[in-house]
Amino acid sequence: MSHIISFVKILFLRSIIYENCITDNVADCRYTDFQIVGISGSTLDRCGSQPRNLLMGPYGFSTIVSKTFTNVPPNKQLEFQVGIWKFDSWDEEGFQIYANDVQIENLVLGNYDGTGLCRNNMWEDLLKPLTLKFQITGTDLTIKLKDNLNSNPGEDLMDESWGFRDFILRLSIPCVNFYSECNYVGTLFQICQGEQSKLQNYIPFEIKSILMGPGVIVKIKDPKYFSGVLQQLTSSQPCLISYQFPKVVYQE
Repeated sequence: MSHIISFVKILFLRSIIYENCITDNVADCRYTDFQIVGISGSTLDRCGSQPRNLLMGPYGFSTIVSKTFTNVPPNKQLEFQVGIWKFDSWDEEGFQIYANDVQIENLVLGNYDGTGLCRNNMWEDLLKPLTLKFQITGTDLTIKLKDNLNSNPGEDLMDESWGFRDFILRLSIPCVNFYSECNYVGTLFQICQGEQSKLQNYIPFEIKSILMGPGVIVKIKDPKYFSGVLQQLTSSQPCLISYQFPKVVYQE
């Protein structure tokens, strides 16, 4: 029999998994966080004097910059934001972004996209902000940035190149996983942001563990759990005891 006075209230806040180089402070641009395969002219650079001028790069000659994330928190959708700096004579060659080897962006720009800000004064430069939403299978994710530049003989990084900044990965639709056994195994009951259809449901088993990501608050209260004292949880709980059949209340 369910406990009528018991409840679980879930607050989904802005769930940032990772962010890098979102200011113009050199210490905030951690280029060592990335694996770089290919040719780089430097590790950090600047373009112009306007805000958001600091960047990681420049790169070219089909360089691949990647970062792998493990144990991605429960979610139904991820959002990746990045600012791609286009330098000089991009000849409609394109620039790809991949999530677990699935292409999620093909950015094509021309020689005259942007304004003359830095480097080669013959061509234009542009900071292109991108926001990409996607789903993954499993809990591991590799984001990969790759250019198709410098394909013509005689081209170098001063002729065409790229850089990036404002690298942010967040949970676009975060979830909380409730499990019937400790250590996140057994029967799963999942509640995600926006699932009003589950508001009046009861979790159909005794909760033994809770898995959640950053920016999520789970509030629980029951006379059989912590002596009925309201608990506010902000991190995953690998093993709980004596708490069952809570009523769920959702709050954005």
